[in-house]
Amino acid sequence: MQIVVGMLMIREGIPVAHRIFPGNTADVDTFKHALCEVRDRFKLCKVILVGDRGMVSEKLLTEVEKAGLEYIVGVKMRKMRTMSEVLSRQGRYRT
Repeated sequence: MQIVVGMLMIREGIPVAHRIFPGNTADVDTFKHALCEVRDRFKLCKVILVGDRGMVSEKLLTEVEKAGLEYIVGVKMRKMRTMSEVLSRQGRYRT
């Protein structure tokens, strides 16, 4: 049996809420709804989705941006052209 755990943490990394989803949940509408629900429930002005490559798709990131949310995700540069373009600009990141 596989599950996906969604966790809400404050800036200092302390967990304040969690939610369990069925395994392999990578549905765009599910994530968008859950993120907006968290934002509204806790009256947050800034929500940042942090996810691994297994839950990332162009469609999900587009919907997350439309909802006014931010994200930090792991992606293969060759998979998403936008990421490659951003990271190839000087001054965008440090190694």
